[in-house]
Amino acid sequence: MQRYRLGRLAVIVNMAAVVVAVVVSLVRDSLDPAWTVVQWYPPSRFADKTSLLAVLGGLLLVGAVNSWMFWQVLQGPADAAPLPRRALWLRRLLYVYVGWLLIPVPLPDEVETAFDVVLWVPIVILFAQVLTRSGPTFRLILVTTALVSTALPSVLEAVRRDSYAGWAAPVLSAVSMALVAAGLVWFLMILIAQRRDGRWTRTTMVLGACQLAVIPITVVLNQLVDFPESVVLSDLLDVLVVFQLVWLARTAHELNRPSTAPDPEPLRSPRWLLALMVLAPMAVIAPEAKPHMTYTWLDADCSSIPLFADTPPQDRRRVYLCLAGNGRLYENIRFWSAGGRPVADQQLLGKGWKSCAAGDGRVRAEALVYLCPEVVARDRPDLLLTAAQLKQRDAEERARRRQEVADEAAQYVSGCRDPWPALRTSRQVTAVHLPTDWDGYYIFDGRAASLEALYGENIESDSPLVAHGGAAMVSTTLEYGATCVTVKVLRTAPPIRRKGWDDVVDADLVLGSGRMHLKGRGIKVEVALPKAGKYRVRLHTRTLDEGVGEDLVVVFPTSRQGLVRQPSPTG
Repeated sequence: MQRYRLGRLAVIVNMAAVVVAVVVSLVRDSLDPAWTVVQWYPPSRFADKTSLLAVLGGLLLVGAVNSWMFWQVLQGPADAAPLPRRALWLRRLLYVYVGWLLIPVPLPDEVETAFDVVLWVPIVILFAQVLTRSGPTFRLILVTTALVSTALPSVLEAVRRDSYAGWAAPVLSAVSMALVAAGLVWFLMILIAQRRDGRWTRTTMVLGACQLAVIPITVVLNQLVDFPESVVLSDLLDVLVVFQLVWLARTAHELNRPSTAPDPEPLRSPRWLLALMVLAPMAVIAPEAKPHMTYTWLDADCSSIPLFADTPPQDRRRVYLCLAGNGRLYENIRFWSAGGRPVADQQLLGKGWKSCAAGDGRVRAEALVYLCPEVVARDRPDLLLTAAQLKQRDAEERARRRQEVADEAAQYVSGCRDPWPALRTSRQVTAVHLPTDWDGYYIFDGRAASLEALYGENIESDSPLVAHGGAAMVSTTLEYGATCVTVKVLRTAPPIRRKGWDDVVDADLVLGSGRMHLKGRGIKVEVALPKAGKYRVRLHTRTLDEGVGEDLVVVFPTSRQGLVRQPSPTG
């Protein structure tokens, strides 16, 4: 058998890449380079918890086995006469199937399963037709076991397990074991038929028999090694699939060799062989009580959680696991068992579906909406709104509240009077401030930066007027109620008038915009000034009645003489 030069080149390139990647991993003290080059996917999060040298040694062995696989797969067919049409199509499909198994293609699970079934079914049918040394009964059993073990698992995986009743679980377990047994029977019959046909070498049949030993070896080793080393070992043992790849490739290579075996005798299977084929799957298949669990919520990026209406349907289950897995949206549930093992995705989904069906309250609606929106919508329809709809609703609510405050303030304005009518000015305005929880109002030059500078100062003072730069804050003595605020702008300083007022204080403000703004709850006014510059603000405050106050704000340009900041208690 003449081998292609491409096979030798593949061996050299693969081993060189593996050795370089292992050296890089040793230098960087990281498993990522070597694992990615050898396994063709990044390592799991449990790989870092095992010995680096041990895993790198295993990766070297895996790389050597992969190189041997490339050398075996990339070889030429045996020299012989042209193939019949059926054998030629069988060879082509076998090469396509080897390439499908060898080259990783990122496809959805459903697409991969469908492609695998569509490609494998004609292969097993052609196998039964090409193996000419087998009788019709043997071929019928061969095709039946192959189709049953290939098609039925796909049907069972397409149906959700939670849709079955409780009594169906043992039945499903027995059916799964029977399907595995049917697959092993088919493979064993193929090896027998190849030996009787005479076209395939002993090496090819030995490699096929090695594939039968992969399942018990994997199960036994996983039982002997503790977690998390068992997870890493399972990933490394994926290399044993090379026996299947090499057997398929060699079967295709040697398909055109002449058959030398005599006509077969009637097939008589000994009883011990039938018993072994029935008992072997029962010994190697894991019990249903230990299903394969996934823990994707531990590594998922949950920093940005979109709203339900803005999440594509295919991503809603992932978002639910993010929300449920963080522990804030569950009640009475422990996310880590006593042995340190986290809750699996399947457990989180099961509890969510139970809450959807029974409404037991174990899961809050914020997470449950991503599983069963039709159930959550009965009590929380707001969780089904988009971000734009929520933004519009909040804006409408804020506008409604502002209008309510403005209407309430307008009712009080008509009752406000001028507290100093003798002090006349052409620039005067009256408004109403509606304090809630002792909050005051602001006087500033209209720039937001002025208010931010005032906030940044964090001034602590007992004075009702605190100023900084171009902004001042006016405190109130009322927890709730209404305060009439009258603003008068003068060109010169008025006399100080303390009689009848609880407090009279003043402060300097730099009103560079030439306008003065008052902003508070219910109050939003603007007063024009004679010119931009530095002004003196004098605040007069008093309480008229329970829940009713009155403020007089007098604004005038500063002078060289200045005004008294700490007035005496007498008027």
